Amino acid sequence: MPNKLTQHSIRQRTVQTLFEYDIRKAMSETVLTEFKNNIEKINRELAKPIRFDIAYKDERITVRDFPRFFTKPLKEIDKIYEILDIPNREKTAVYKALSFIRDFGGYTKRMTDQEAVDLYKDIFLNLNLVRLFNIELEEENIAVRVRDFLRASFRAETPEEKLEVFNKVFSDVHSSVREKITVELFKPLTVQDEVAEILAMAEPKFATASQDILVQAKAFALNYDNDTDEPVEAPAYFTELVEGILEKQSTLDSTLSEYLAKGWTFSRLTMIEQVLLRLGAYEILFTETPDLVAINESIELAKDFSDEKSSKFINGMLTNLIKE
Repeated sequence: MPNKLTQHSIRQRTVQTLFEYDIRKAMSETVLTEFKNNIEKINRELAKPIRFDIAYKDERITVRDFPRFFTKPLKEIDKIYEILDIPNREKTAVYKALSFIRDFGGYTKRMTDQEAVDLYKDIFLNLNLVRLFNIELEEENIAVRVRDFLRASFRAETPEEKLEVFNKVFSDVHSSVREKITVELFKPLTVQDEVAEILAMAEPKFATASQDILVQAKAFALNYDNDTDEPVEAPAYFTELVEGILEKQSTLDSTLSEYLAKGWTFSRLTMIEQVLLRLGAYEILFTETPDLVAINESIELAKDFSDEKSSKFINGMLTNLIKE
């Protein structure tokens, strides 16, 4: 790699930086948007009356079509939790809700439809209670005992009172099992509260991530072909172009949009065409680079990063710009 970057190479690395930044920023924004959309879907589903399509066969309840419209956004949020690197994901309300729904048909054997609805509704008021289904009983269905506990603890207001009720209902269970059930289990854990809390934490994280993405994109563009141990220092013109284009982006996009064919918007162009046009327009409007040099450089860059069709399109757009 040459010790000193040429002006053309500086422009190449500017394009690489801005293109990488736009892609990664768009991905980050998409994750946040999807998170919000799925939270809205979950809140809508939880606000609806609970209804199951239940069939009875051999004294067993089969819960049909259960509930697809709810599990899909839950699964999407669980994926986003993984992207956000939420610690102890298996202990989150979302994870517990998914495991409860997965096993719900088995839990509701020999229950009436109303008992199944009550069980579902009460567990979603405190998803920590999913843990109770792991208690092993010799002959009795554990879900029936959990249902009995939920009924008995209805009037118990504090976690401490609910723990007392638990010890009475499960008094015949081995003490070593009951000792592991602490008051923390009876502190409400709901999907609604959790996702709202995670979203409040994630929004500023995504905002600061934008700057981190730019730093990483710059470092990659400057050093991808660096064969030395020392990182390449950013040339002044590279910094001017990257920061200037980002600062003036809305102005550049608005100006360039005036030269698009009727019915086209700037956002419909490919990301690389957007970056190349912004670079050419910025050099024409805000630097001392001669107009024809700026256009020729953008044409050559289009050949490097795109194709002949794009280079002709960019030539036409920038030529119309300088005619004005």
